[in-house]
Amino acid sequence: MNRPQNISKRLSRTVVACGLLCCVLTASAQQSGKTNAPAGKPLNEEATATAWDAFNGGKYEAAITNATICIDEFRGQANRLEAKLEADKVDLPTGEVSDEMKKKIFANGVLNDVATCYFIQGRSAEKLGRKADATKAYEQAKNYPHARTWDTKGWFWSPAEAASDRLVGLK
Repeated sequence: MNRPQNISKRLSRTVVACGLLCCVLTASAQQSGKTNAPAGKPLNEEATATAWDAFNGGKYEAAITNATICIDEFRGQANRLEAKLEADKVDLPTGEVSDEMKKKIFANGVLNDVATCYFIQGRSAEKLGRKADATKAYEQAKNYPHARTWDTKGWFWSPAEAASDRLVGLK
């Protein structure tokens, strides 16, 4: 009778230890901006990609949830980067760009992802018929005029400009 209780206690301790280890690894990943995913992508990239995948799959609530993860975690950093680019009067083009400019744009990853996630929130809210939520998300996206979103067809677009265009359609 004692043996099953000992095994049960050891098993319980192991489960608790594994749970604590997962919590520590998750917290560490969030602080470092990295995920525990095998690809090792930064959390902002992972959350944005997951939000896009959900949106493209018609899973609008999941898209909003994943976009919110990126926004909540990186909004402050994105705000600081936007302010610096504004103060330095940096001009970042849209469309096709040189490899050198592409590197400069990608260097603003957190800014790009936060603005893109606001845009994804807006589009998802529109699809769900939530005009007020869509408007709010688009208004936030407009706060990041230096952000750029990479289109897999080989060019950049501005989530701030796209959000402005969407707002016109909502009125």
